[in-house]
Amino acid sequence: MYKKIYQVGVALTVMATPALAQQTEWQQINKAYKTGMELYERGKFSSASAQFDRVEALRTKSNLQLDETEELSLLKENVRYYQAVCALELGESDAENRFLKYIKDFPVSANAKAAYFQIGKSYYAKKDYVKALEWFNKIDSKNLAGKENVEYRFKYGYASFMTKDYKTAKPLFEGLKDQKTEFQEASIYYYAYLSYLDAEYKTALNEFERLNGSKQFENSYPYYITALYFLDKRYDDVLDYALPILSRTKQENETEMFRIIAATYFIKGDLKTSKEYYDKFQAQDQGKTQNNQDSYQIGYIAYKLKDYDKAITELEKMTEPDAYYQSAMITLGDAFLKKGNKQSARNAFFRASKLDFDPAMQEEGLFNYAKLSYELEFHQVALASTQEYLKTYPKSKRLEEAKTLLAEVLLSTKNYREAVDILESIPKRGKEANAAYQKVTYYRGLEYYNERAFENAISLFMRSEGFRYDEEIYALATYWKAEAMYEVRKYGESVTNFNKFLRLPGASKTDVYGYANYALAYAAFRNGNYSTAANYFERFLASGGSKGIEMNTRNDAIARLGDSYFSSKNYGRALTEYNKLISSKAPSQDYALFQRGIIQGLQGDNKIGRA
Repeated sequence: MYKKIYQVGVALTVMATPALAQQTEWQQINKAYKTGMELYERGKFSSASAQFDRVEALRTKSNLQLDETEELSLLKENVRYYQAVCALELGESDAENRFLKYIKDFPVSANAKAAYFQIGKSYYAKKDYVKALEWFNKIDSKNLAGKENVEYRFKYGYASFMTKDYKTAKPLFEGLKDQKTEFQEASIYYYAYLSYLDAEYKTALNEFERLNGSKQFENSYPYYITALYFLDKRYDDVLDYALPILSRTKQENETEMFRIIAATYFIKGDLKTSKEYYDKFQAQDQGKTQNNQDSYQIGYIAYKLKDYDKAITELEKMTEPDAYYQSAMITLGDAFLKKGNKQSARNAFFRASKLDFDPAMQEEGLFNYAKLSYELEFHQVALASTQEYLKTYPKSKRLEEAKTLLAEVLLSTKNYREAVDILESIPKRGKEANAAYQKVTYYRGLEYYNERAFENAISLFMRSEGFRYDEEIYALATYWKAEAMYEVRKYGESVTNFNKFLRLPGASKTDVYGYANYALAYAAFRNGNYSTAANYFERFLASGGSKGIEMNTRNDAIARLGDSYFSSKNYGRALTEYNKLISSKAPSQDYALFQRGIIQGLQGDNKIGRA
């Protein structure tokens, strides 16, 4: 991956011999050797290898090997070593075997340690970093000098990095990042990256910024600078840096950069632009790395832009519960509500209520879960969850709303007494609480009425009448207050309230409207207002038609109408009503006959008196 010039650093001195022939042979061999080394130093490995082969050929053909000297042995050893190095550089398949044979033949050679490095390099070139490290570990950087020392340290570090031994790799890169070598940029890059992994963000950013202008890493390091700006909340710097980079280069981590840019716009509140970059991110990512934060923010953006289907799709992708998940469930619940799906909304709020990452979200979830449980008629669940809310959050800003909800739940379970108590515990009720109060006091009043506790009933009906959010309830409270007043013989007040009832806009919608005239007539009769009573009995009978009123009630109304006329001494009209009962053979015909007899007697007396 990284080209390098190899250097053994062994000086060869060829000693002149007394014999002229041997001197000539030494000169030829030495010249070929020096040429090979020059070519080797220039990286001309194929030509250098040919020269080293020539050295061996000259050596084996010469007479020098018959009287092998120390110098000749050193020459032979060095040539074998450089032949192996050239084979390695040229990618020849037998390079490793050459080094192994060299180590076997010259185990104590100064180049033996370097040979271990060369074998390691052969595995390194094949990206077999585990095997490379096996050979690198046989030596120490102290065994190598100059460029080989630098190359060894870098490749040892890189192989360690690739096998995820970051603890070993990091100090090696650190030792090379400030040295002016061919490995400096790479060392800076990997040291910065490992600092990033270790959350040493300031160090990482400083090192990555040193790579500005680097061609080698121009497609990779910008992502990390972008990410580090984001982590440091330098959001303007994120955009100022990343957007121009993406416009002029193709980044290896382009997808990730789209994600960061989208998140940056999200934080800055520019949801439309954030959506544009999240769309790019999703198009490239295809769901491979999208996490809870992404799903939440994408879903939230869709929700705010009123794309509720998209919001639901994205928010439902969230898996492991975390702070984003909890907040997402609140948004998801509201999105379901916007689509009219209360059941799914209830489930989402329930999930949020069971998490404690954000207490405010937990409170929101529990309240909405209780409210939807009530609306979906899970009455016992609604009761339990609302009571839990009030117990858990006694100082909540939504205390009145929660108490109102509890009252409505109690109303639905017909627990009117507790509903009245809970609403009356609110110091300053708002509109919704008063609307609920109007209902629960009315129904509690009916309970008292049915228990014949009429004074208590009147008190509750009057409390209900204090509010007029529901016209029908308002009318009913007035009606039953009038009935209760009748029962306690407050006939005048009863008449007044029946009259009021009949004039109310909500009265005609009630099921008691048809009997209001009848009740008013009775109250007026009891109060001695016979003409008024007669008037309303007439209205009652006229409004019911021939079949609209139950027969016993009709007969009773006819009898009372006759009595009203009788009491106001309008005997002719009274007789007409009594005769209706007699001719129809109503159960009350005996009473009608009796009353007719009295009238006839009275009329007869009057005739005698006039005579």
